[in-house]
Amino acid sequence: MNKMGNFVQYYVEGEDEEKLISVLKTDIRTLIPGKISKFNVIQNRLTKARLMNLRYDTTVVLVFDTDTDNVDILNENIKILKATVAVKSIICVTQVRNLEDELIRSTDIRYIRELTGSKSDSEYKKDLIRTSNLAMLLIRHRFNIKQFWAKEPTGVFAKISNGADLIKITN
Repeated sequence: MNKMGNFVQYYVEGEDEEKLISVLKTDIRTLIPGKISKFNVIQNRLTKARLMNLRYDTTVVLVFDTDTDNVDILNENIKILKATVAVKSIICVTQVRNLEDELIRSTDIRYIRELTGSKSDSEYKKDLIRTSNLAMLLIRHRFNIKQFWAKEPTGVFAKISNGADLIKITN
């Protein structure tokens, strides 16, 4: 039996994840297709209005950083999703510690600013969101989908299994 639903809904923390996942699923084709919404499942509670937009037989993919010590809202959101009729399955993608660390682990860069050629690490996020050639930058820096989102979380996130392999296309 297929655990993946006919539809996929990604909930991501910020614009940088939104941009990156869009490029990974369309330009580089290393993630399964699906709709992307910016929604921080660590900080915000899912509402009935948001859940009403889900189509029946949807797999929900929650992408979040693990650089916090509070998982209470995340656990509530998972519980809400499990009780939602339209949701076939829930996949948690844990970014250990954050997206920047994931990109450093899965490319040949040592500092996040190297990916975009930013003047500083603090400018990287703005530059990543603005870049029109992110796929080329990832390829140039030897992006490896098998190394991306591959680390299991620790601490309060240790009980949350990283399901990233379920959405990766690794041919």
